[in-house]
Amino acid sequence: MKKLKSILIIGAGPNNIQHGDEVDSATYQLATYLHRVGITTILVDNNPFSYSLNDSSIIDHSSIGPLTVDHLTDLIEKYHPQAILPTLGNRQAFLLTQELLEKGILREKEIELLGVPEATVRQVNNPVLLERTLRRMDAPMKKIATVNNYPDALEEANKLGYPVIIRSVLPKITSTRQIVHEQGELAAAVSKCLSHSRAEQVYVQQSLAGYKEIEVVVQRDQSGTMMMLGMVEDMDPIGIHAGDSIAFNPAQTLLDRQIQDMRDTAFAITRKLRIVGVNHIQFALDPVSDNFYVIKNSPYFDRMVSFVAQSTGYPVAMVCAQLYLGKTLREIDLGPGFAKHAALIEPVMDHIAARVPVWGFSSKQSEEQLLGTEKKSVGTVFGIGRSPAEALFKAIESRYHEPTDFHLQTQEKLSDDELVDRLIHPHAERLFSLLEAMRRGYTAYELVEMTKIDPFYFDQLSKMKELITELIEHPGKEPTLVKAKHNGLSNKLIAKLWKTTPKNVYQMLRDHNLTVKYKEVEPSAGEFEQHTQTFYSAYEDENEALTLPQPSAMFIGTGGLRLGLSNAGDFFVASMMMQLHRQNFHTIIMNCNPSSVTLNTLIADKRYIEPASPENVLSVVGIDQPQLIFIPASYTSLLETLKEYDLQSKVIALPDDRLGSLKPRSNQLVALNYIWDGNHAKFLASTAALQSATKLDYEMINLRLPAEISGDELKNLQDKAREVVEQQTTAGFYQVVFEQQGLEFKALTIQSTSLPEVAFLSKSLGINLPALLGRIVSGDEECLNKVDIPQSQGTAIYRATFPFESLHMKPQETPGPDKIIGAEMQFM
Repeated sequence: MKKLKSILIIGAGPNNIQHGDEVDSATYQLATYLHRVGITTILVDNNPFSYSLNDSSIIDHSSIGPLTVDHLTDLIEKYHPQAILPTLGNRQAFLLTQELLEKGILREKEIELLGVPEATVRQVNNPVLLERTLRRMDAPMKKIATVNNYPDALEEANKLGYPVIIRSVLPKITSTRQIVHEQGELAAAVSKCLSHSRAEQVYVQQSLAGYKEIEVVVQRDQSGTMMMLGMVEDMDPIGIHAGDSIAFNPAQTLLDRQIQDMRDTAFAITRKLRIVGVNHIQFALDPVSDNFYVIKNSPYFDRMVSFVAQSTGYPVAMVCAQLYLGKTLREIDLGPGFAKHAALIEPVMDHIAARVPVWGFSSKQSEEQLLGTEKKSVGTVFGIGRSPAEALFKAIESRYHEPTDFHLQTQEKLSDDELVDRLIHPHAERLFSLLEAMRRGYTAYELVEMTKIDPFYFDQLSKMKELITELIEHPGKEPTLVKAKHNGLSNKLIAKLWKTTPKNVYQMLRDHNLTVKYKEVEPSAGEFEQHTQTFYSAYEDENEALTLPQPSAMFIGTGGLRLGLSNAGDFFVASMMMQLHRQNFHTIIMNCNPSSVTLNTLIADKRYIEPASPENVLSVVGIDQPQLIFIPASYTSLLETLKEYDLQSKVIALPDDRLGSLKPRSNQLVALNYIWDGNHAKFLASTAALQSATKLDYEMINLRLPAEISGDELKNLQDKAREVVEQQTTAGFYQVVFEQQGLEFKALTIQSTSLPEVAFLSKSLGINLPALLGRIVSGDEECLNKVDIPQSQGTAIYRATFPFESLHMKPQETPGPDKIIGAEMQFM
């Protein structure tokens, strides 16, 4: 490979049901390495919440625009990249790359394709082609056919036998998969999937419902050397989308020969497709016959790759960056924190990581949301422990606003018929229904028959159930408390079961000298002296987390991606962390979202994979003694609880839950946005709401920047707005919203600028606004006077995206800001 001087990176676009900010996190790490070795990086994306797009220190040319072949062609003409990297843009980047190939642009401009050859791009985009290739190499494959009408679909379904899966070819939306159990359901599924297919075709494929789903992440260099980075087992069987299942790394129930056979097959596929870098292969395993089938191959960064990287401590993205440039695994040096040739050594774990889904609907809606082959979760969180039960307890508590009692009271109210229905037809909170069924006397054998979940997991659930029962029956007893803490139960849950307060439980732990220790997540399970500075809690003897040098600042992450905030919270927190870095603070993050950019070693000096609970915050504060603690404002209980303790740290609330409360209006809405440091207010930009396409109302979810206001009128509105902003008591971002009534503008309200809008303003103005706020709240009182706010690079348009079609939810007539899953922006 010739020495590359410039690389065009194709981004993933707005967050959706299929991807969150794991792509942004990988992009930042890859681009950092490329920049360090002198390669010019060009990133094209239209996601206003992307952290990488805002960091000019590693991205030489950020292009915010539509992810289309025309726009990519324009960038190729402008910047003349020598290579294109499609593995950071999910499936969409592969489709765009194929269009560029078919137009002959890459060949004409002599542009290299990194990570995957041309033939593999075509096969990833066409499952039929991929199936033929894998069948020729004798890889075990499920049967699949392509049809364009119902009679042909019926013929293929009869050949395969029911149930079958119907999927759109080249889908227009992200979720187009239907499971058909009998002929009567086939016509509707074919019609729906045909309507969502850009090719007006559907796949009819063999269903493997009830088999185990195993996900293998492997890595290959250009010399052909391969290694397995992780083998993850989904607790739920096939029939429930892998993204909606609880998953464990490493796999918990497999025999060694099963592991080796799937590992060998994953290697063979990666070799056949000539993939360089990471590859994610999904298998279906028949637990009765030991037969397994390849069900999907994804040679790009996705949520599973990020989960494997965070749970093992292996720096996947930094290694892949070097593999793309032609280095072999043997040649890669991971730096002073790792052993020699660590990049070549397969990760091993002395702990277990459990990943659980984060839902985009309320508890009431979750009762109606049946799980199936289409993904329903909007994000993930994970927990780490010494046992599956401990990791699972931590992961569940890490979900945003999880009920204190783990849904136990809700499940107890179910009638027997309701409970059976939930066991047979899996729903979003099925784990808690399984616990309730065991409490009512269902045997593991009965539950295995109904759910197809491996008996091992019912053994783990039984331990969880018994531990909860023991706590209820022995309130205030030290041996029970010790056992509970060793199994990952939070003080909040223990207090709920003991009918006391978490503070009393915390004091009891201190009285009995039960203090938490921290173990390091690193990829050799202690065999080598390696340090990743990533930790999880354990009630053991040795503490591996040493105090960071001072000064230090601790941040609580916004957690798993959720509707309304999307990953704008990660952009905000990561930006402030990097600003504190520049001010010579050592940064600490407590987060449980494996996809979060805040967990990057390039951004955080130290990482704690723990639920954001008072006990965990107090424990870390005791070790690291940070001067500043930044906590999302929506963590109200945590903020209130910490006031009860004599902390020497200054606690600063981050505004992650302020999404605007204005109802849609029939008249134009205009907002004047400011940053306020407590003494001075600086004008940022004006934004105007765009009309809804349905009711023609105005709401601040689709925006134009700047608003179309005459100079004199803008000056008049600025005078009014500034007066209101300067009455605020807390530093932050504020917007004064006006409604246009005829030729005049009437002031409606002042509100905090939402984090999605702060991200949009940052991209539009070309300045990192959260970093500026970081300077203000950390004590640089005069910084606002020293900063000139740039003018917008042009007219910028922001449009929110919603998951209603993917989740089969009825959209409101005008969707509100609390239902946003992502957004896209462009300059006109």
